[in-house]
Amino acid sequence: MTSPNITSNVSEHARENRQRASRIAAIKASQRQLGMDDGTYLAMLLSQTGKASATALSLGELSIVLDYLRRAGAANPRDGGRKRHVPSPERAALMGKVHALLSELEQCTGRTHTLAYADAICKRNGWCERVDFASPALLHRLVGALSRTLSNRTGNSAEGAKP
Repeated sequence: MTSPNITSNVSEHARENRQRASRIAAIKASQRQLGMDDGTYLAMLLSQTGKASATALSLGELSIVLDYLRRAGAANPRDGGRKRHVPSPERAALMGKVHALLSELEQCTGRTHTLAYADAICKRNGWCERVDFASPALLHRLVGALSRTLSNRTGNSAEGAKP
């Protein structure tokens, strides 16, 4: 029987290996996306970490390289998210408002707020799993929730505007 410490060390090591493999794959995908040849890729690795192989890098160094490649123009596959359906005419205006509020939140906080953020609000409140499945009434609630979030983040008090 193995002790809990050995088991946790093995699972921690396995998790670190998965993270390393995932980051190396992301680096290689970014290299292809940017059209970097092997010489340019090697020079970039050496300049960023002092090492000539991605497999020799630590998790922190892999993150540094990945951040550098993203700043150079490689797209993060998590940005952009999944492809959404075109909303029906009765939902189109509300979805436009949701997108506008998410954009304002991004400008206000400096953090990206995608439809995944709106999905999380809907799911947390028990309305639906995704914004795509929301009825116009639920979208109206979501617009209200996003408006309140925006006013709280900007410091504007919605209560002060009411008589």
